[in-house]
Parts: sequence; C-alpha cells; structure tokens
Amino acid sequence: MKKYSFQKINNIFSIYKGFPRAIYILFICRLINSMGYFVFPFLTLFLTINLSLGADKVGFYLMFVETSRIIGALFGGKFTDIFGRKRTLIGFQFAIAFFLLPCAFLGNSLLIPNLLTIAAFFNGATRPVYDAMTVDLSNSQNRNEIFSFIYLGINLGFGIGSLVAGFLYSHYIKLLFLGNVGIILIVCFFIYVFISETLPYDARLENKKNRKNNLVEKKSLLSILIKKPIVLYFSLVSVLFYLAHSQFFFSLPLQINDIFGQVGPQYFGMVMSFNCLVVVSITMPLTVVSRQNKPIFNVYLSGIFFAIGFGMLYWINQFSWILISTFIWTIGEILIRINAGVYIANHSPVTHRGRFNSLVTISGSISRIIGPPILGLIIINLGIRQVWVLIFFISIAATGLMYLLYLTEKGSK
Repeated sequence: MKKYSFQKINNIFSIYKGFPRAIYILFICRLINSMGYFVFPFLTLFLTINLSLGADKVGFYLMFVETSRIIGALFGGKFTDIFGRKRTLIGFQFAIAFFLLPCAFLGNSLLIPNLLTIAAFFNGATRPVYDAMTVDLSNSQNRNEIFSFIYLGINLGFGIGSLVAGFLYSHYIKLLFLGNVGIILIVCFFIYVFISETLPYDARLENKKNRKNNLVEKKSLLSILIKKPIVLYFSLVSVLFYLAHSQFFFSLPLQINDIFGQVGPQYFGMVMSFNCLVVVSITMPLTVVSRQNKPIFNVYLSGIFFAIGFGMLYWINQFSWILISTFIWTIGEILIRINAGVYIANHSPVTHRGRFNSLVTISGSISRIIGPPILGLIIINLGIRQVWVLIFFISIAATGLMYLLYLTEKGSK
C-alpha cells in the first residue's frame, strides 16, 4: 500500500521533470521574487488603517495603481519583443526597487501611495517579460505543465512571504519595504548570472532587419487581435473572472478587519498563507486531472468555484468558514492562472509574445481599476457583505460567457 502511494505521488511529480534548465532557474527566481511581493497585497490595509482613508478613497487609489500597471504592461510587452527579455526584465526590476526604497523612510506619508503607483508601472511591465520567457522555453506539449510549475513557485514564495508580511505590517512596517527591495536585487543577480536571452532567433532576425532599414513594426497588437477576435473576446471576458478574484485583496481584507478588529491584518496574513498552501498542495494533482481539457474550458470551470467560494462570504462570521471559502475559490484561481496564460500563449505569434502576454496582466488590471471604486461605494452605502452578492452574479455571468466562447471555438474547428 505504501509503495503504491509513493508511486502515485511520484507520478504526479513526474509532470515537472525534463524541463529546460532555464525553467528551473526561472522557478527559483519567481519563488524568491514572490517572497518579497508583500507590499501591494497590504496596500488596502495601509491606506485604511495607517492613512485613515475611507473605502471609497482607497478604491480610487487602487484604481490609479492598476491604471499604472496596465500602461506598464503595454510598455513591457513592447520592450521585451524589441529589445529582448533579459535586459528588459533586469531594468524594470531595478526600477521597482528604486521607487520602493524611499517608502521605508516616509512613515505614514501620502507620498507612499504615489511612489507605489509608479512602482506598479514597472511591476506591470515585468509580467509580460516573465510570461514571454516562459513561453519561449516551452512548447505546445509541455506548456500547461511549465505554467503550472512556475505558478507553483510563485505561490510557494508568496505563502512564505505572507506570513512574514503579516508580522512586519503590525510591528516593523519599514522592513516591509526594505525586504521587498532586497529580494528584488537578489532576483536581478540570479537573472543576470543564470538565464540567457530567450528571445527566439526569428524575432531577433526581424528586429535586426527593422532596425537596419529604420522600420517600425507594421503589425500592432490591436491589428493582430482584430484578425484573431477570439483572443480579444477571451481577454474581455477574463476581466470579469479577475474582478471576482481581485476581491481577495480589496473586499476580503476589509471584511476580515471589520470582523476581527486590530488583529485583522494578522488574520489576513494567515488567509494569504492558507491560499498559498492550497495552491502548493493541489496545483500538481489539479494539473494532472485538468490537462486533458482545453485551456478555455478550464477557465470556464474556474468561474463556478469563484461563484461558490466568494458568494458564501455573504453569510460568514467565523474564521474557519473564511478558510473553507478560501479553499473553494483558490481552486478557481489555480485553474484560471494556469490556463489563461497558456491559452494566450497558444494563440500568440513568435514576434509578439511579449505583447500578447501583456493581455493577461491588462485583463487583471482592468478588473482592479473598475472594481475598487464601484465596490468601495457599495461598501460605504450598503455594507461590505453586499459586495459578495454582486460578485456571485458577476462570476455566474462570466462563466456563461466563457462557455459560449468555448462552444464557438470548438464549433469553428
């Protein structure tokens, strides 16, 4: 029996064997980077508790942060396609550290959210670069498994960082920023030393030809999307899925703070860690079970878990039930995080991988732009619990629309 169980576990882990060496280095980089990525998740609490801002004003601040992230993603996608992945990524990472560093010494100044807005621009710019590198190093046969593997590393690091962040936020908020800066510099070192340029030869050749003839690439991201409308529709519908998931960082910490008071930030840190624990525990078996499905179908399934997991928060007052809710919607998170990137990657031309992969970041950021101001007003006027009624119906609508896209794409083949 023990031997049989060991073989089953070994078979699950085998899906992460045989990748290019650079993928394992990238896994380490994303893990380390995520350990330091704990400033932005605590931004909602910082603005409400430290700066004493109302939920409506916090919503508008977060809207500016996400607008900055979208613009950054567009720039990052363009830069990584033209100038290559490695130097673009290192440059943007250094810029994030540069704007986070002063935040450690400003106390409760209103300058901090302004600096974080600028840092969010460069943070958004790094995401399509990371995703483009992952696509470069994968193929259609192993792309699901590689995206799953990288996502696992991100959450493993995020889980470790979240526990530390909950403690630092309550006692040593200065170290919250300094720790993030230090970890970014470590990641830059790893990328510089251990990862070679991954921009495909065909793309390098075309860029070289364009520069030689003083040409600007004629095909813009929008012009290609018009020729591939299914990708554009997928990105637009994805906004609704990300709108539901984004409440993890906006409405949920506010509700936890409302229920538990002063210890709310520590409870929220535990929820973030539990979320990461669930991701680390079930990403591999969920990947094995779902990899036979089309990526778009798996994204459709994620909406069902969002509707149940977030919808039930309307009735919840106990921390144990918050954890049950988190377990349910985290399954939806895993499904969309792995499969949305794979779907976009499978439809992206080699010369535009950076720009196409920016669509994932843009969809998520749009949801966080429109969400906080609207939901902030709902919280102020109707109370925090009414948010979950709206999120339930948004998740159901998103699920239905994504299933229609799935049927459309299936019928066109």
